[in-house]
Formats: sequence, structure tokens, C-alpha cells
Amino acid sequence: MAAVAFSHERPVTPGARGANRLDVDVTLLAGAQNDLRDLRLLDAQQREIGYLLVTPDAQPRWSNARLLPIAPTRKTSGFEADFGRAMTIDRVRLDGITAPFLKRVTVEGSGDRARWTLLADATVFDLPEQELRRTEIDFTPGAYRYLRFVWDDRSSAPVTAGSVSAREHDSAARPEPLRFAATFVKRASEPGKSRYRITLPGSRLPITHLEIEVAGGNVFRTARVTEPRLGRGIVEPQDLGTSKLKRTERDGAVAAEMSIPMAEASGRQLDLEIDDANNPPLPITAIRARLAPQPWIYFESPDGAPLTARYGNATVLPPLYDLEAYRSYVSTKEVALAKWGDVGRASARLGEGRAEARPTFGSVIETGQFRVSRRVPDATGLSVLLLDAHVLAHSNELRDLRLADAQGRQVPYLVEHRAEPLTLQLALSARAASGSKSTYRIELPYANLPAGTLVLTTSARVFDRHVTIRQRRGGVVTSAAWRSGEPEEPAPALRLELPHHPPRTMELIV
Repeated sequence: MAAVAFSHERPVTPGARGANRLDVDVTLLAGAQNDLRDLRLLDAQQREIGYLLVTPDAQPRWSNARLLPIAPTRKTSGFEADFGRAMTIDRVRLDGITAPFLKRVTVEGSGDRARWTLLADATVFDLPEQELRRTEIDFTPGAYRYLRFVWDDRSSAPVTAGSVSAREHDSAARPEPLRFAATFVKRASEPGKSRYRITLPGSRLPITHLEIEVAGGNVFRTARVTEPRLGRGIVEPQDLGTSKLKRTERDGAVAAEMSIPMAEASGRQLDLEIDDANNPPLPITAIRARLAPQPWIYFESPDGAPLTARYGNATVLPPLYDLEAYRSYVSTKEVALAKWGDVGRASARLGEGRAEARPTFGSVIETGQFRVSRRVPDATGLSVLLLDAHVLAHSNELRDLRLADAQGRQVPYLVEHRAEPLTLQLALSARAASGSKSTYRIELPYANLPAGTLVLTTSARVFDRHVTIRQRRGGVVTSAAWRSGEPEEPAPALRLELPHHPPRTMELIV
């Protein structure tokens, strides 16, 4: 084992002697191979400890309850559910409530109807028009025979549940999906859209959904997730998923579906685009990634002493332990819960000095053959250089763009096409009135710019106008109708598509 190198090392603390369960976490997924084939467990003497990856596949068992009425008050109503015996449960499902409804409810559990434990203070809802439904409530697993439900009727009419069932907690059944908070930053964008760059802790994580959390308010917006991918020598955005974000708030109760189903990402960066329409940007407080169901790690500790987990090696083969003969009995065994320690860096021995030398520089170019030369900000290692309007206007669609060091040697680069726009703030000349028309002059900073979108905004609220963009001494470039009929709402921005190499000086006629 000493001859094999791994990039990550973490301590593992068994829960007890004998059989243990160690849950897969995001840190492990970010550093190990996709199938976890490079995971190794070692004791204090560096001896390898056998383990099994156990994939929960048992279907959950649900038990129905007999409903018992409880006395209503002026502000509450409810009922008790009797399951006939005490059993360990972790979720309850309400059925038969007439839609639409949006209700807050508290759930308590008891084994004897004398001592009650608060399990959840939740919101359930079924709003067909908004396509929002949630009638299941999760809570910490516990042994209960009775559940008590108390509806908050202060802001809505009482409701009646037709049936109640509870899910029995079973370690062999699939657990709740693993989630983690992703790092994100807001990016530049055009009016009416918000863009965010999301950074993940590792590549090829089995993410199935992005979940958006906001500070409050109603939401009905389209969101799109993309990933920058290399293809044909250019990095371009690849669609991973699109969904409608929906959230409605009523008297303190919230119904929401704020997740975006997505295909698995291959890299560590995602781009989120939200169509704001005429609304201000969402007050996003967190972006969480939901992962596909993961296996758990079964191992046996002879003495309960700490272990070391090592992983992060793409060359090793999956291990095969004698413990495999015991796999069929693992799901029925009582297991202690082992815990992960902090992440460290393992010493690297395997592959030292094997890294292939990659050319940092290309051939020398004659810099005098180029009309424009600009200094690039100092940078070390892999760097990103955002191209500005000056480069776009003076290059031949980037085909003639070269990067060179002080000795004139070419520096290799890749072009990435991003969804976020390059925004130029333009000034309008003073209004020139002529009869029923108003004319303004628009001056672009450079000639030969690529195709773009001219975005017009106004403080006016109610109007109906025809807008034309034309060359100063030529024909019409583009035109459109611009209307707004809501006196209490800001007017929508007008977007006019400009052709490739638009005139540098144009007239805006309203």
C-alpha cells in the first residue's frame, strides 16, 4: 500500500467495534473517482481494511393510520393518527384534502398519547393552477404510535384529510438526497436577465437539481443552467436544464418549487441564467445542489480505533475483498455510525516526475505585421482575459488575435463564448423635435463591431410609439413598436437587433 499515492487523506472515526456505516459525502465525491474505486481504508499500521459499497434499493414501507378527531379552537383544528403500534418513522403523507389549499401544520409524535414531541412545523399545499403540490412532511426518525396534526386556521378555512400514512425508517431504503451549498457570484447581464457563475467543489459530481433559495416574495420566472464545454477548439455553453421557478406566499405560508432538473455536469463551473422579464433581480440567498442517491460504506472495525481514508488516484483498480461474501447480510445487520474527519493532502509518490512537459510558448511572431498592439495585465498560470469592444472592433473576428510574451513568442489560448453580454453604455444626443417625431443621435464607440442588441429604457409609463433606427445618410437599420399600458409599472425595455458591423453613427426616431 505504501507504494500507491493518493491526493486526499482523511481520518475516519468508527462509531463502535464491529459493523460500521460511513456515509458518502460531497468532499469524498469531489476528490475520488466517479465510482469510488480508488477509496482505501487503512488502520494505524497502514494495513488495508476491507469495505463494501452498499447501494440502498429497498422500497420504502408505508403504514396507514386510523384517524381520531380532536377538539377545534377558534384558531386551530386537527386530528390524531393512530398506527396501531409503535414503529420508527421519518415521513408522513396526507391524502384526500380537497384542492386548492395552502396550510401551515404542526406535527407531534407520541408513544402513549400522554407525552408529545414536536416533530415538524411545516407547510403543505396543493395549488393546481400554479402546478405546486407538497403533501409529505419529513422529520427526524423516531419510534411513535401516534401523530397529532394541528392546522393553523387563522388565515384560511379548515381542511379535512382523507387518509394519513407514515414511512417506516429503514437503512436499506434509499436515503434523502445529499445536498450542498454551492458558491456563486453575480455576473454582468443585459436588462431583463440575471446571470450567475456557480463554482462546484469538484468535477463530474452527480448533480440532478439546482435548488434556488430567495429571501421572500412571489416568483414565476424561467431559469436555465449551462456549462462551458470545449468543442471544436472553442469553449461554448452547453445546455444542462431549464425549468420554471415558482413561489407563492400567502399569510406567512409559502408554496414553492424552486429547483431546476439538470443533466450531470462534467466540470466545476456552471452558469445560471434567470429571465427577470419586467421584475427586479431575485434576492437569492443560497444555491444548493441536489445529488443522485449515493451508496454507503460498510466496514468492520476490530477495536473501534481511528482509521485513515485515502483516495484521489485515477490509475488504481477497484478493490475486491473477502467481505464481498457477506454482502447479502449487510442490510439486516445493526451498524454503528462512523464519522469523517477533516480533509488533508496525502504525500504523493506514485507518478512523481511523470507529468508530461507541455509547451508554454509557441513560435516567434513578427509583431510589426499587426496594426494594433495592447499590453495584457500581468497573470500567472491559467488565466482568463475578457475581450472588450476595442478588440472586437479591430480584429478579424478574432482570427488574427495573438498573445505574445516580451520576446515575441506566442502564448497558447482558447476562446470561450459566454452567454453573458458585453455591455456598452451609450449616450443619446439632445432631442430634436420635428412635427410629431423626435430624433436622437446614437454614437457607437467603434466601427466594425459585431452584431448586438440595442436596449432602450424610459421613465414613461403609458405610451404607444413606433421606433426606427436608421443610418444618418442611409436606409433603415431596424424598427419596432414600443408600448406600455401599466401606469403603476415601469415600461418594458425595447430591444432592437443590430446587424454585424452596424453603422457607427445612427439616428433614433420616435
